[in-house]
Parts: sequence; structure tokens; C-alpha cells
Amino acid sequence: MDADRPVLPPKPDLEPRPRGSWLAILLTGMAAFAFVVVFTFLTLGFVWPFVVGFAIFGIIGLQYLLWGWWFERIYRSGRQADDVNS
Repeated sequence: MDADRPVLPPKPDLEPRPRGSWLAILLTGMAAFAFVVVFTFLTLGFVWPFVVGFAIFGIIGLQYLLWGWWFERIYRSGRQADDVNS
């Protein structure tokens, strides 16, 4: 029965992913806050652009977490030992 299974190519040898920096998150947050302050003065308190922008960037952030972080962990974890032996 094992002869019927196709031979899988070897798993690529991935280098460890570099760790992220909190500095980038801090700088992005500061830039976003500065943008919000300037934009608030320019629009005289009109908040709908912020609501729409927050919704769009929130969806982008959720997509990043789902596809970028969670699925990468699944991919890097590889096949379980019982899957290989069966």
C-alpha cells in the first residue's frame, strides 16, 4: 500500500525567522498618533475617516495575524511523528 503513495519532496530547510523589534511597533504607534492629531485638526473633529480607517487597518491586522503568524507556525511545525509513520 505504501507503493501507491507519491513520494513527497524533502521539506525545505528554513532559517530561523528573525525576531521582531518593539522599536518598530513603538515608532509606528507614535507616527499613527501624530497622524491622528494632525488629521483631527485638519478635519475639525470629523471622526468618520478615523472609523473607516480603523476598520480597514483592523481587518488588515487580523489578516496578518491569521495568515502571517498562525499559518506560519502550522507550516514550520511540520508533520507530526504519527503522520510520518502511518
